[in-house]
Amino acid sequence: MAGKTGGTPAGKIQKQHTTKTTQMKLTHLFSLLAAFAIAVPAFAEEDTPLGKEMEKIGKNLKAVNRDIADASKKADNVKKVAEAKEACAAASKFEPAKTKEVPAAEKAKFLEGYKASMVEMGKGLDALKAALEAGKTDEAKAALDKLNAGKKEGHKKYKAD
Repeated sequence: MAGKTGGTPAGKIQKQHTTKTTQMKLTHLFSLLAAFAIAVPAFAEEDTPLGKEMEKIGKNLKAVNRDIADASKKADNVKKVAEAKEACAAASKFEPAKTKEVPAAEKAKFLEGYKASMVEMGKGLDALKAALEAGKTDEAKAALDKLNAGKKEGHKKYKAD
């Protein structure tokens, strides 16, 4: 009857709706795949041995930062800083992924700077540990702030984009 009244047959409307829905689903699927393809390289560095050591440092320092003012967590905080120091020593043995992007003539200088920044991080961790052991919360916070500033600077210089 729909054909006699001049309207569109019900089957044709259903077919148009299905086609548009399918197109939308495909568009969303391709958008999702494109986003995933872009995101995967961003996490690639974290899967390297260096990335894993840096992750240990970050995890331990975040925990210390959270509990820094709690005197009952002093022993835990000192232990976490010691774990971060071990990870720092291990991380200093690896080369950053960005090393591949550095011209051969500048590679030695680049790695020397990286190693020096890791030595500074180790010194900062020692200062944090000493402040925590002495119960000097203000000094510990200052040492942690200095470590965080060093992290930002180090990531600008040595972490691949």
